[in-house]
Formats: sequence, C-alpha cells, structure tokens
Amino acid sequence: MKWLSYCAILLCLSLLIVALPSLAAAETYAEIRSDYQRLMQSSQLQRQRSHWEKLIRRFDRFAEQNPNHVDAEKALFLKAKTWDGLSYVAGSGPDARQAITHYLDMVKRYPDSKLADDALFHAGQIAENRLKDDESAYAYYLQLEQQYPGADMVGDAKARLAVLPKPVNVTVPESVPVPEVKKTELVGAAPRLENIRYWSGPEYTRVVLDLNAPVVAVPHLLKGDDPRLYFDLVYTEIAPSLQAEIAIHNGVVQRIRTSQFNQQKIRVVIDLERLNEYKLVTLDNPYRIVIDVLGKAKQGAAQGKQPVVQTRPQPADDSIASILDTAANRQPTLHVPQQSKQQGLRLIVVDAGHGGKDPGAVGPRKVLEKNVTLEMAKRLAEKLRKELGVKVLLSRSTDEFIELRDRTAYANRVSADLFISLHANASNSSKAYGLETYFLNLSKNNQAAEVVARENGTTLQDVGNLEAILFDLMANAKINESSRLAAEVQQALVAGLQPHYSNIKDLGVKQGPFHVLLGATMPSVLVEAAFISNKREEQRLNSRDYQERVADAIVKGVKSYAATMNQVARK
Repeated sequence: MKWLSYCAILLCLSLLIVALPSLAAAETYAEIRSDYQRLMQSSQLQRQRSHWEKLIRRFDRFAEQNPNHVDAEKALFLKAKTWDGLSYVAGSGPDARQAITHYLDMVKRYPDSKLADDALFHAGQIAENRLKDDESAYAYYLQLEQQYPGADMVGDAKARLAVLPKPVNVTVPESVPVPEVKKTELVGAAPRLENIRYWSGPEYTRVVLDLNAPVVAVPHLLKGDDPRLYFDLVYTEIAPSLQAEIAIHNGVVQRIRTSQFNQQKIRVVIDLERLNEYKLVTLDNPYRIVIDVLGKAKQGAAQGKQPVVQTRPQPADDSIASILDTAANRQPTLHVPQQSKQQGLRLIVVDAGHGGKDPGAVGPRKVLEKNVTLEMAKRLAEKLRKELGVKVLLSRSTDEFIELRDRTAYANRVSADLFISLHANASNSSKAYGLETYFLNLSKNNQAAEVVARENGTTLQDVGNLEAILFDLMANAKINESSRLAAEVQQALVAGLQPHYSNIKDLGVKQGPFHVLLGATMPSVLVEAAFISNKREEQRLNSRDYQERVADAIVKGVKSYAATMNQVARK
C-alpha cells in the first residue's frame, strides 16, 4: 500500500510539472496589465529592476503565444511602455533605445492598430528628450504624420515637426536586437512633483515646480476667452501633500491646478487672467521647472494664500556669480509671516545624514558616517523630547537610503518648527579636525564649497554652477532664524565638548547651498560633529560618550535659540 501511495504521489507531481507551461500560458492580458498598473502606482516597486523585467517577459510571452489575440497588440505596446518607464527611472540610455525598438516593432507587426500612432509619438519623445537625437525623433514624427493622418496624435507630431530642424536625409533607424535581461539592480525612485511655489514681481509672476528627479515637460499655451498654460509631466507622481489647486488672483495668474491626467503623466495648469507670453527653463541641483509668466499685475489685485515675494527684475545671467555681484541693488523684500515665532517649538525633525546605499564618509578604521549619524540622531531625539517636551521625528530610524530633497519635504509635510541634519566631516588631509555648523545660503568660501560638494554628492564645479538658486533662498523665509540657530548650536557644541576632550577646534558657523536644506520652510541647520577622516575624531564619533555629549550640546543650543526667539517675538 505504501508503495502504491508513493507511486500515486509521483504521478501527481509529474502531471503538475507537465502542466506548469500551460498554466503560465493561461495568464491573461488583464492580469498582467493589472500588475503593470500596480507598478506604475508604487515608487517602492519601481526601485527594483527585477519588477520591470518580469513584466516585460510576461507581456512578451503573452504576445508571442497569442499573436492573433485581440489584446496582443496592447501587450506589445505595454511591453514597450514598460521599457520606457524603466529607462526613465533608471536614467538608462540603452533601456531608452530598447523602448524605441519595441514601440517600432509593435507598429511593424500591427500597423492598423489604434495604438500605432501613440507608439510612434512615444518613440519620438524618447529620441528627442532623452537621447537628444533630433534626427530620429523627426523621422518618427514624420512617419506618424504620413501613415496616420487622421490619428489623434498627429497634431502633437506636427507641432514637434514645426520645432525640430529638418534633417537632410530622413530615415528611421533600424531596430537593435534585444539583449538578455540582466541581473537585478537598484534603480532610482519615480520622478515626483514635490511642491509648487510662486512669487509676483512688477513685470512677471514666477511659478516653480519642485521635483525630486529630472522630468520631461511638454508645455502648451491655449488661447481664447479662458487662456491657460499647461504642462504635461511624463512618468511623474504627485506628492500626497501637494495641493490640487493654489489660488493666486494677482492680476496675471488666477490659479494653479494639478491632477493625474492619465497613467503616463500628470498635468499642471496655470489659469491666466489674460493671454501673456511666458518663459520656461529647466534647472538641476535641485531639479525644478521655472516658468515666468510675463505681464504686470493689476493694481489692487488680491494675493494668493502662499507667501508672495516682491522682487526686482533679475539679470539675464542668473548664475551665482551674477547674483552675488548685483546683490546690493537687487536684494528682494521678503514678507515673512511672524506666526511661528509666537507659537514656540512643538515639533523638531532630526535628520541622520546619508544611509542605505549611501555610506557617507568612511574613516581610516572603516567607521561609516551613516552609522554614526543615526546613533547621534536617536540620542538627540530622545534628549529633545525629555528636556524640551517637544515632539521629535526622525527622517530615518534605520539604515535606509533617502533622497536629500525628501528629507526637508518630510519636515515640511509634518509642519516641523526646526530641522537639524547631523553629519561627520571629512577631508583629504588626515590632520583636519574640528566642529562646524552650516545654514543655507550662498557662499564663496572654498572650504565650505568642498563640504557642500561632498554632502550634496556632487563636484566643486557643480557647486559653482547651481543656477537660479536665489529663488530657493527667497522661498526659504527662515534664513535669518537659521543663522541664529546655527550660531547657538555651534557655541553650545564648543562649550559642551571642550571640558571633556582636548583639541576641540571651533571652525565656526558657515553657509552654503546644501541640497538637504533646500526647500525647508522652517529654520534648518547642518551639523558637522567632527572629522571622521581624522583617526582621533573617528574614534570619538564612534563612542557612546561623545555621541551623548554632542546631543546634550545641541539640546542646549536649541534651548538658547528658543529663548532668543521668544525675546524677539515680544519686541
């Protein structure tokens, strides 16, 4: 009997193994499409390349096994679109070319499909905006116009053809072979529209879209009785905290509206009081799209809910050097709300620098900055809660990677009153040592620029090329308060550590355009607690006693700052 039972089990297993291919083949297009939509809605899933690649294989398998199925062309289109999305979040040129290849393959295999014009337009967008290949983009748009004159995307294609330079020989590049799927690797999070800001000047209204990654923006100006300017941001999410509508009513702009237009893009609409010209520029470090709507505001026009900065016209050269050189006669007048000064401290966000795949600086004994800052952050949070009676939140409580702009975005979202970012300094010289505290501002100091470059994960050249950072400074109405907080914290650190340790060097309070501080709407500072590149200070940073004393000193600095600000508020 046992032998018969054993044979029966083997028979069942054999039948199951034989049936597996047919089970896989039975997967429906609707099931794969549902998982595709789930991936598009989750930035966490998008971080893993394997999720994209599995979907690509599933769409490909469905299309190959069901070439005559009514959904086969849709499967091929979404396969190309999955390559498209992967190329965007990974910032990969080869993946972008794969997306084009599969869009063209779909058109070739199903030329009568209603999706053929969409596939050609997407191919043109990738070539034009990501690969900077205007000649190929022109060819794809031209193919769309000629083969599908009545399709709904032909108008957009014609608009791009009118802008792009016409190549001498217009040919569609041949498709490239599809490489084997590579092993799983991390990719960046999907682009996200974090915030929308604006201010009104005498000659224009400036609108800035804050982003956490570069985004392809397609502008459109609609004329008529209700003129409006709108932007389609492809493969972009909307931050949960972002307002769906921002009222302005300043005589130039009525309002700004944001919505999820479809699965592929979000739409930002600027409703205008009247038809005006506009200028657009896309900037890096941090990523943002700046739109200037030209036109004088009507006298007596009501202002919107957000703080408005009145400013003089900016020079054509909007570089840091130009801003500094003309600062005397172009200093903006800031209208800063005073409410926060009167309410006292209720909530503080403590940010542990670096984390996850970003170890920060590494000491000579292999101590990692990300581990040291996390321990200090936990100790500081505990002491702030106990001694100040305030609520304290950590930007990260584990060894995880968080984008720099997401840290202040989190502090803004929870309406924090202070933002304190903890770091360990580093230098090419093993003899460098000391303490310093930073706040956000422009800086021509070379040593400060080196720290900025390291903490921003950029180069000195990039620090020198942070264009239009003036807007970020103007939008941060807490620079003066940040400088006071930095001064109090730095003094407390030196006074608190000198009685217990030799060679405590006061490097002072400095300023610089740190990405982790950009966009903060509350007073914010960055503390460099010691040089991890120095053996003596590396040992201190890794010790519980030093971490505790740094935390105690920062608490005293925050107390002194709060007392000072209370005095200012009473005047």
